[in-house]
Amino acid sequence: MIVYATKVTLKKTVIGLLALAAVVWGITALAPRAVQTVSAEAGAASLSQKLKTNGERVDYLRAYGWEVQDTPTVEMEVQVPKEFDDAYTAYNQMQQKQGLDLEKYKGKRAMLYTYTLASYPGGKEGVTASLLLYKDKVIAADISAPEADGFTHGITEIPAES
Repeated sequence: MIVYATKVTLKKTVIGLLALAAVVWGITALAPRAVQTVSAEAGAASLSQKLKTNGERVDYLRAYGWEVQDTPTVEMEVQVPKEFDDAYTAYNQMQQKQGLDLEKYKGKRAMLYTYTLASYPGGKEGVTASLLLYKDKVIAADISAPEADGFTHGITEIPAES
């Protein structure tokens, strides 16, 4: 039996998140899915709202049609990279399509909140909703399945039932 231990640092966490985003982006690019876009009138006036409490974050996701568990599975401070690699550039392009932009937050520390979805169209399990907030303001939001054949898309997109 081989045991490997490492100290989790912010740098390793950010690198891990970027690697995960690159894998998910690559898979998503290879297997696009049909999606519907939810209008902003679905409940939230603006994607870049200020969300100070957990209840506000949960209500925000629900306003876009996502039923999430009430408690986040991840709640941690992360740093937006000062320079975007290809994966982060693609992720930011996805954010721009839904009216958000990470460009002006390069190098800034932000809070990441990840919630498990109660259900996802097609019955896929383990799907999460993530919100990245800078000074309580939403700067990025996505829905993703982190496994190898997973996906990432904006919170304004609801996939067609398959």
